[in-house]
Amino acid sequence: MKVTVKLFGEFRAALGVEGLELDLPTGVTCRDALARLADDHPPLRDLLFADGEIRDHLHVFVNGRNVLHGQGLAMPLSPGDTLTFFPPISGG
Repeated sequence: MKVTVKLFGEFRAALGVEGLELDLPTGVTCRDALARLADDHPPLRDLLFADGEIRDHLHVFVNGRNVLHGQGLAMPLSPGDTLTFFPPISGG
């Protein structure tokens, strides 16, 4: 199944593209997709993971909905879904 990944901020800068498609097996979760993305694109690994775990500050959305308001990173993905994640935004 194909899932679209949209990249923003430091993630876009790391790969030099606005987005890409992942071809994933059926039943994959958000966590699985992020791990696959890090495997396929090593510059993203340290931006997505710390000590083997998804970074706490990462905001992950599927089809525009924050996964924290549902099943979290265990949320299964479906064909045609759009996976988006954002770095933290701060400033004064």
